[in-house]
Amino acid sequence: AEVDETEIQKIRFSAKGLAAQRKRLGLSASDIGLLVGASGQSVYNWESGQNRPRASQLPAIAELRTLGKRDALAKLEALHSAAG
Repeated sequence: AEVDETEIQKIRFSAKGLAAQRKRLGLSASDIGLLVGASGQSVYNWESGQNRPRASQLPAIAELRTLGKRDALAKLEALHSAAG
């Protein structure tokens, strides 16, 4: 879904929040990276506060807050089957 600039600016990012979401979903950093369109290393860097995600990745990161474990695993399975 397309998100306009004003909506992206409203999305807040928190390194602790991302780490908490990843732990809540029981996913690895590389799994989160696959869901948001980044590498696992990027996710680790975001969580440690070394870097911030690009504005284009913020909507996908915000969407993690709405996912449950089953939804996240289903999305990952679809991404893996599409890639391989």
